[in-house]
Amino acid sequence: MTTIISQQIWVNQNALNETQIVHRDINTSNLETDEVLLETDSFGFSANNITYAALGFKMGYWGFFPTEKEGFGIVPVWGFATVKASSHPNIQVGEKVFGYLPMASHWVIKAGREAPHGFSDIHEKRKSISPVYDQYLRCATDPGYNPQREAWQLSFRPLYMTSFVLDDYVAELSKGESLLLSSASSKTALGTAQLLKDQKQARNATYNVIGLTSASNVDMVKATGCYDSVVGYDDLAQLSPESNYWLLDFAANGTLINNLTDVLHDKLSKVTLIGATDWKAEHKPNPKVLDAEIFFAPARVKLRQSEWGHSAFLAKYAQAWQRFAQKIDGKFYQHDCCGTDAIIETYLATLEGKADTKALNKLSFN
Repeated sequence: MTTIISQQIWVNQNALNETQIVHRDINTSNLETDEVLLETDSFGFSANNITYAALGFKMGYWGFFPTEKEGFGIVPVWGFATVKASSHPNIQVGEKVFGYLPMASHWVIKAGREAPHGFSDIHEKRKSISPVYDQYLRCATDPGYNPQREAWQLSFRPLYMTSFVLDDYVAELSKGESLLLSSASSKTALGTAQLLKDQKQARNATYNVIGLTSASNVDMVKATGCYDSVVGYDDLAQLSPESNYWLLDFAANGTLINNLTDVLHDKLSKVTLIGATDWKAEHKPNPKVLDAEIFFAPARVKLRQSEWGHSAFLAKYAQAWQRFAQKIDGKFYQHDCCGTDAIIETYLATLEGKADTKALNKLSFN
């Protein structure tokens, strides 16, 4: 019998700044058929994870990694894990995977839909909102995996998946509007902007890609080269009233959208809600009042995977991801954190908006 102690970080679902460190024993001899024990190697953390917590009830993110204590949940992260024990015949101890994990050192999944590229968690306790979040990619066969750039993959690659399919969506529906991206320093917005800007010529597109960000981040966002122009939240009057605009909103700040409406009036022709980086915003956007749509990336991923095939989708995505990584190389730095206290410190700093947006956080329990 082997007992593994899982270190878990629980968060009060109604007071996100309240955390608990919890230890749970996992007996590897008690794994049921097809269950697999994953040991977290490392994971990334950014404003995107705050979106998972802030929209935990609304979008169902609390359902992935349930706790036994009512009112508390585990924030999902993207990370690398190693198979520590397995009762699945085709999943071997020692395999390294990349996927959606809890803020925990160990977690038991039930493997299904096993294939050369990976497998999925089909555990009955996992209340999933999309199969896309349930997939674990085998690093040994993943065309996008680079062992020398794990921090980049942790910080950007899962977010770049949203960027990849959002760019595809905008390209399909764009009528030439100028594209406004709020929370322009966020990694998902940067990835989207890079794709939109770099593919303009090939698409024969006429849109401009405009980043909206706080005054303190304007220079940093400009330096990435991902946008045609960057405007501070206090300088919205700079926006030309002659153009039509489509807002891709990553912030979920209703006041910002109201301010844009005051400046642009009916020239703000379309609003798409994507994230909630500004989770503390006093006023949240009302989709019905704004006639806004909510973009759910997994649905778009599922659509394109079914049309292109899973392998072709992964190959196209890996190519786009590598181009993006090269474009912004040198603009960010790796920040390593180890242990539950350091993880919580990073979580709280990100929650309060005090984390360095240039940091590629690589967090680990040991």
